[in-house]
Amino acid sequence: MDLASLDTADLANQGMVMQVHSPLGPVWVEDENGDPTDVPVTITLLGDDSDLMQKFDRASVNQSFRAGQVLTAEISEAKAINRAARATVGWSGVTLDGEALTFSEENAKRLYKRFRWLRAGVQQFVSDRANFLNASPKG
Repeated sequence: MDLASLDTADLANQGMVMQVHSPLGPVWVEDENGDPTDVPVTITLLGDDSDLMQKFDRASVNQSFRAGQVLTAEISEAKAINRAARATVGWSGVTLDGEALTFSEENAKRLYKRFRWLRAGVQQFVSDRANFLNASPKG
């Protein structure tokens, strides 16, 4: 097998679409009556192997070392929220408190701070390199 077929960088840089799953299952866009449609709520995410995420990780570690920062639970959580938001490059069908939520990194931070289950799903998707391969290679 040519290892080039397992290079995740291209799709990690491009971003891949994750269907949002709550603790109760898939999340669907709702129609004007509040009824679920067959359109999933999605978030487009960069992968761990993307240039942007590699740069973000190095900068985060370097900043902590330069500041002599002691890692607390609060700092760790803030870093996780910031990292998930940085990996987020778009979304579709996201509403919050009855209003369509425009994509921005700041709005992503709001979502990931408020909804830990969503942040966990994003973290899992971003770190799963299989999400950033064109096809499953035969073993």
